[in-house]
Amino acid sequence: MFKRWVMGKYNSLYIKIFLSFLATCVLFFIGLFVFWNSYFTDLFYKDKIELLQKRNTEITGLLNSVQDGTISTRELKYTVRILARSINGQVWLVDENGSIANGSSDSEGRAIPKQMDTLYIDGLHGRTGHSMLSLDTPDGKRNIFAYYAPYVLNEQPMVIILHFPAGDIREVISAVRLNLWLPLLFSLIAVGIILFVLSRKLAGPLQQMNRAAIELAHGDFQTRVPVNSQDEVGQLARSFNFMVEKLEEWEETRQEFLANVSHELRSPLTSLRGFIIAMNDRIIPQEKYPHYLHICDQEVQRLQRLVTDLLDLAQIQNGVDVFRLRPVGMIELVEDSLELLKPAIAEKHISLHLILPDDHADGCFVQLDPDRFAQIIRNLMYNSLKFTPEGGTLTVALEEYAKEVHLYIRDTGSGMTESELSRIWDRFYKADEARTSDSDAISGTGLGLTIVKHLVTGMKGTIRARSRIGEGTEFHIIFPRNYEKFTKTSQ
Repeated sequence: MFKRWVMGKYNSLYIKIFLSFLATCVLFFIGLFVFWNSYFTDLFYKDKIELLQKRNTEITGLLNSVQDGTISTRELKYTVRILARSINGQVWLVDENGSIANGSSDSEGRAIPKQMDTLYIDGLHGRTGHSMLSLDTPDGKRNIFAYYAPYVLNEQPMVIILHFPAGDIREVISAVRLNLWLPLLFSLIAVGIILFVLSRKLAGPLQQMNRAAIELAHGDFQTRVPVNSQDEVGQLARSFNFMVEKLEEWEETRQEFLANVSHELRSPLTSLRGFIIAMNDRIIPQEKYPHYLHICDQEVQRLQRLVTDLLDLAQIQNGVDVFRLRPVGMIELVEDSLELLKPAIAEKHISLHLILPDDHADGCFVQLDPDRFAQIIRNLMYNSLKFTPEGGTLTVALEEYAKEVHLYIRDTGSGMTESELSRIWDRFYKADEARTSDSDAISGTGLGLTIVKHLVTGMKGTIRARSRIGEGTEFHIIFPRNYEKFTKTSQ
């Protein structure tokens, strides 16, 4: 349980951010401490080494004077003691046997401590150096700093060793290290607190979005992420909220769509089942069977149209290989489409007026799918026929401009109110059937204008409508012109 809790915390984004930045700061502070510690340590030792080198030079001069006979051994010893006091330590002149031949202490004739053997051997080989040593004394362990250098006295090799207690240096270095550690430690704590707060601030909205996404996955579309900043995280929170709003709209649309489909399917199926049961139970007289079978046939046709329109709309909305665009002349397409509709128009005794550009037009070539364009004309014309009374007028006008081609379809039907006009593109919306001119007309599916809207938009066009009660309705479609002339390619 504890391990799972630890792993869960470790996998948290703000913990990862915090630990990453904290590790970077720790490494930086450690590097800074190592640098300054090394710098100050070398600085203190450098001064001492330079002092010992200077005293070694003076001792070498004294030994040269002893070889020349300028001074005596007694004077050498006296002067060496004075030099030893100047370094607050000892000066030993060690012969080739490792014994102290002369020096600033009363240790003449004694062997040097074993801890100095390495320095002594190094000096006999002609090398100069320095080292920190720990010597065993009656008072316990004592740290000393020793400097050694080779010398040859009367053709006998010897080593000059200068050393002094290192306690002072260590105390100074310890004080320097403490003065380095404390500010760095407090700085690290302050930086850690700041990093923790910043990490929580950065990762907090992400955690909220994670919780909101889980709630959203369980169907709660009311969840929102608070936006507390204007930076990238705030923009992400706003985008998340926008996504939730769109998902909520889509869910409402989906529920409405399912309800509408269920209603549209239930009505004809209920009618069909009722008629079939009534005929099986002999409730309907046999001589009336043809009448009711005709009604059943109409309901089946309605179901077929509904299923076909639903499949067509799904393909159009999903963009599944729907449009096969090519340069086509709209004049010819409009004429061909209206030719197929003339019987239905003549049946209702409606006058059709076709207004085309003048003879100098180039055919109004536009990048379209001919079959889908014919479907647009057919749906709009049947919609106008449905609401236009006998003796009315249908007008189809085509206007050509430099960059656009405009198509108008006007009727003298019953018209629509503003509220109805605002909903004509919605799926399954049907205008007031009471204003339908033909009482025997088969009810539509409510998908025709929705399909028209998607077809026009899919072919880079725009469509709008305007209407007045008692005056009729006008649909206005605009397609962008193709700048190239397609006359040759279309032939």
